[in-house]
Amino acid sequence: MSKTGSSEMENLKVGIVGGSIAGCAAAVELSRAGFDVTLFERSGNELKDRGAGIGVPPSVVETFISRDLVDHDIPYFRLDKMSRIWRSADEPYHGYVAWDQPAQLGALNWGGLYNNLRVRVPDAIYRPNHNVVELQQTNPQQVEVILADGATQKFDLVVCADGYTSLGRSTLFPDVTVDYAGYVLWRGFIMEHEIDKPKPLDDGVRCLGYPGGHGIFYFVPGPDGSIEPGERLVNWGMYITIPGAEIADFLTDKQGITRTGSLSPGSMPMTTERSLKDQARERIPDYYADIVEKSPDTFVYSIYDCQVPAYRTGRICLSGDAGAFARPHSAAGALKGINDSVTLADALKSHSSVDEALTKWNSERTATNNGLVQFGNQLGLALVKQIPDWSKMNPVSMEEWFSGVVTIATEYLPATP
Repeated sequence: MSKTGSSEMENLKVGIVGGSIAGCAAAVELSRAGFDVTLFERSGNELKDRGAGIGVPPSVVETFISRDLVDHDIPYFRLDKMSRIWRSADEPYHGYVAWDQPAQLGALNWGGLYNNLRVRVPDAIYRPNHNVVELQQTNPQQVEVILADGATQKFDLVVCADGYTSLGRSTLFPDVTVDYAGYVLWRGFIMEHEIDKPKPLDDGVRCLGYPGGHGIFYFVPGPDGSIEPGERLVNWGMYITIPGAEIADFLTDKQGITRTGSLSPGSMPMTTERSLKDQARERIPDYYADIVEKSPDTFVYSIYDCQVPAYRTGRICLSGDAGAFARPHSAAGALKGINDSVTLADALKSHSSVDEALTKWNSERTATNNGLVQFGNQLGLALVKQIPDWSKMNPVSMEEWFSGVVTIATEYLPATP
């Protein structure tokens, strides 16, 4: 059913809470659909790029291009395998390659994707330094957005794309908790020209196993978008087990302030970073440990997950990490947020009733994204909590092991928009 002729749809006022990737994608898609959109971002006009890389299937990048969510020439790398590697006595420098696992991945720079989305959001609807502190469903068709300065605005629909600590999620489902997984992801990056012998990184994603976790190393486009040799960015991350009783001490910054969830670049105490780099030297092949050693201002964030009972209650919807929050092993965080936005816009465009559109969208996104959380949990079990010694395995035994632990069917993963 088309929305044509529906005054409810034609005059729909939509508020979006959060201006990162999911929020910008929602603003682009919903404003293009003809709705009256306002986006509230609590920080300044532009979000900071930590230099981190993200990965999505190459076919999804092409879909982003076809929907004009990103430029047709957005720089990214096509990677076709994930090499599972373990440091061994015989291979201490490059490591023992246990399995070249087939994988189709498009590696992008987070900043490149965010900037492509942000530039497509009309400045007139993007409101920086607007901190939403409360949401009230005043009647079945209206939501009141309350800002930190006391100002209020009313909308026919509010999309909460405000991250894993979402006000929207806690408003709709106050009993839903975001649970700490028992480990953190320590990340860093360094320009390619600052490392020796970059050739091993040309060969797909390098996944390094070790007792209690694993690390990933791969190229992403450089800060200026270059994909030329010598100008690329080496992006890496290592999963490190930190018991729940110790996480508060671990997340205490240089100023002695205990942070919630993460330590941003430059805030980590030198003693903490030194300890992590020493652990890397002991656990991973020397080639990769050298990269870690040279990386400045490393940062870390805790790994959490949660499932949600629904993606919508009344006229308040969740999008991206504000909804089901999956561990990053699934490599679908950005994809999930964009998918939520694309499918919401499509549902609203294809129905004459807002509630009918939201009911259908809610059912699909809840099942899909809760399945993604389960997928991430299985990967966390396989690659962190119960990781076997890959140096004692070969491609056949590796594939048997992996398929025995990771059993979530592909239909639970986010569908290409």
